[in-house]
Amino acid sequence: MADVFSQKDIDSLLKGAEPVAPTAVPADIIPYNFLRPPRISKDRQALLDGIYSRIAVALQALLSSRLRIPTDVVLSSVEQATFAEFIFSLANPCAAYVYALGDRVGGQGVVDMGTDLAYHLLDRLFGGPGESQEVKRPLTPLERTVVKGIADKILGLVQEAWVDHLQLEPAYSGFESTPDALQIANREDNVLVGNIEVRSGSFSSLLTICLPLLSLEGFLQEKSTRHSHNLRVTPAERAQGRARIEDVLRSSRVSMTARFPHFSLKTRDIAGLQVGQVVHTGHSCDVPIEVFVRGRRRFLGILGQSRKYVGLKITTTLSEKDPDGSACSSRGRVV
Repeated sequence: MADVFSQKDIDSLLKGAEPVAPTAVPADIIPYNFLRPPRISKDRQALLDGIYSRIAVALQALLSSRLRIPTDVVLSSVEQATFAEFIFSLANPCAAYVYALGDRVGGQGVVDMGTDLAYHLLDRLFGGPGESQEVKRPLTPLERTVVKGIADKILGLVQEAWVDHLQLEPAYSGFESTPDALQIANREDNVLVGNIEVRSGSFSSLLTICLPLLSLEGFLQEKSTRHSHNLRVTPAERAQGRARIEDVLRSSRVSMTARFPHFSLKTRDIAGLQVGQVVHTGHSCDVPIEVFVRGRRRFLGILGQSRKYVGLKITTTLSEKDPDGSACSSRGRVV
C-alpha cells in the first residue's frame, strides 16, 4: 500500500518549499501631464504627419532647384509643446522669421532656420560650396533679406499644405535673432512644433515651424469624417465641383424691379387716367430710382440713356440692415 502522509508530514513539506512570486503583467501606463494636457488626438496626429510630410517633399524640390545641389528633406517630428519649451530648444543666436497667419485664423507663427541652415543657404545662393561653417553671429540686415526669400517660399508651401483644413494667409511681420525676444504667445501656451531635417552632403540642420494651437483650434475640434472625405477628393474634382456650382448660380434667375419714389395722386385723378396720358410726379429728373431684388430694396440708381435705350445706373448699395432696405408693400404706389 502507498504511504499515507500525515498532516505533520504535509506541514513540513510546505515549510520547506520556496514561495513562488506571481508573474508581473506589464501595464501600459502613460503619464498624464496636468500642466500640459494633450490636445491632439490620434486621428489629428495622423493628419498632421501627412500635412508636414507634404511640406517636406515640396521643400526638398524647392531647395534642390534653388541651391543646385541634391538636398534631402525629411520630417523629423510634429509634436505639441509649450511656447517656453520651443524657445529653449532654439539656438542663440537664431534666425526666426515671424509671420501673421491672417484674419481667418489669427495669431502668429514662426519659421526658424537656425544660423547653420541660414549660412548654408547664403553660401550656396552666392555661389559657394555650402560647406559647414562654424559661424555664431546673428544675420546682418542684408543676409536677413536674402534668406527671407526662402522663408517666404516655405510659408507658401505651408499655406498650400493646410489649404484643405485652414485658410492661412501668412504675411511677414518681423525677424528675431534672440529666442527670448519672440512673443507670438505666452510662455505657458501650447504650440505645434514641426521639425524638418535638411541634409545636403555632410551638412545637416533642422528647420522648425511653430504654430500656436489656439490658431489651430478649428482644425483640432473638427470631426475626422470631414477630413477623410477631403483627402479622397482630388484638386481637379474640387475645381469641377466649384465650376458646376458657379454655373448653377449664374444660370439662376432673380426678379428685379425699378420703381420711382413715392408720389401722391387723388382718387379722382386715378379714375380719369387714359392711355397715353402723362402723369406728373413732381420729382426732378435726377431723383434716385429704387431697385428692388426679390421684393427687398437693395440699390438706388439714376435714369439715363444707353445706345438709344432707357437705362438705369446703380449709384448706391443699401445694406441689409438698413431699415429702408426691408421689404415694402406696393400698396399706395403708382408704378
